[in-house]
Amino acid sequence: MNSVCLVGKLTRHPLVRFEGEGSQVTTFTLAITEPSREGKAFTLYVPCVAWGRSAEACGTLSREDLIALSGKLCWRKQTDKQGQEKSSLAVNVRELRLLVAAEVLDEPTAARPVGW
Repeated sequence: MNSVCLVGKLTRHPLVRFEGEGSQVTTFTLAITEPSREGKAFTLYVPCVAWGRSAEACGTLSREDLIALSGKLCWRKQTDKQGQEKSSLAVNVRELRLLVAAEVLDEPTAARPVGW
């Protein structure tokens, strides 16, 4: 079974683009802070990609939004500026929930669903 559930903050505004015949693709990086064995906090940066309706919902997010997402791990192949093909591990977003919007981080809010 390939299933991922993560909670973290967006590091910057999502990047929205259109590929092929107008299908929307949204990419962003999720920062997840965890304690280490020594008790010090460290941050994991997880690349995420969403397609279709999920991509539309992800495109409405802002930098520093706290979100919960579920999806699956996938390999992404990209070509860099020198023309070399590179691959990386990313999360393919299936479902997304906005927990706290960046502009109201100091105020407690109820979670509101985003996406499908």
